[in-house]
Amino acid sequence: MVRHSNIFIVIVLFICLFIEGNLKAQDASFSQNYASPLYLSPSFTGLTDGSRLSLHYRDQWPSIPGTYKTLSCAFDHYIADYNSGVGLQFYRDDQGKGMLINQNVGLLYAYEIYVSDKVMVRPGLQFKLAQSFIDPSKAVSGREIGPGGTGVTSTPITVEQDQFSKFDAAASVMIYSNLYWGGITVDHLVKSDVGFTDIESNYDLKMTMFGGYKWVYKEGRRRMPDQSVTFAFNYRKQADFSQLDLGAYWVYNPIELGLWYRGLPGANQESLRNQDAIIAIMGIHLGQMRLGYSFDLTLSELAGNTGGSHEFSIMYTIPSSNKPKINRSAIPCSQPGYSGGGASRSKYRSRSRRIF
Repeated sequence: MVRHSNIFIVIVLFICLFIEGNLKAQDASFSQNYASPLYLSPSFTGLTDGSRLSLHYRDQWPSIPGTYKTLSCAFDHYIADYNSGVGLQFYRDDQGKGMLINQNVGLLYAYEIYVSDKVMVRPGLQFKLAQSFIDPSKAVSGREIGPGGTGVTSTPITVEQDQFSKFDAAASVMIYSNLYWGGITVDHLVKSDVGFTDIESNYDLKMTMFGGYKWVYKEGRRRMPDQSVTFAFNYRKQADFSQLDLGAYWVYNPIELGLWYRGLPGANQESLRNQDAIIAIMGIHLGQMRLGYSFDLTLSELAGNTGGSHEFSIMYTIPSSNKPKINRSAIPCSQPGYSGGGASRSKYRSRSRRIF
């Protein structure tokens, strides 16, 4: 989820964590969803014409010291003879300069089902080993903040354990064609106590729904690329938290520009507005590589204090060897992440896969 934080919210967070109990842990989100496709859904595993490497880094609210830094790196490969994708992903979320670290490493698998000449279905699974670490010496509780924000000597926060490991799993399914795609991911299927004290805490089940439609308003001619606009959405719900991303991408290779809105118009159950950010995305395609950058302009009450959020992404594809091309449908996904066909003796059509 997108996390709103300043010193007072940090205080409240740790009061809840160490004193009042039953804290429900939440997950981080990326603004460039399709630059980290395996984090979005296991169904994207192996959706290439060979192999793919991706690296994604997010620095959220740099003007507030010690907030959130998130890293995701992944490798996936399409096994054409079995219509299957396999992948490996590492994820790390650092909150408070090492005060709280959540990380996991996971194995992913997706299978591609031929429905018709234009429609494909991809169920996917992820199994991961998750770890969390906490350094109580870096925590700040309400008891350590005096009038005017000055520090007050107080008894240090204590925990029963400073780290733990757990197994977790996620499942997904996606349907796509040349012009549209849509899917759902359910994460944290294995319930475990992830608390650092004797108060039970857990990651709530997270549901993600995503999809979009590509409109090619000018077809390329004489080796000129198409010009297109892709409209997309990403909805997440975890416990009582809900969030919706709505946006569009304009692509005229090698340039890709995107504009997104994050939030939910209206009030949530606490009668508070959920207006989080406007997101600007820029990408450039350099052969098999895509470089991306995005900036989140904060719209909430924290605007002017956060410094926004910055994301950097690199995606590189390694084409398949010179085997016969398969006949696979195309998904309208990012060209460097999903370009070309693959090698197989299957009946799928060979097409270039592009989303925005």
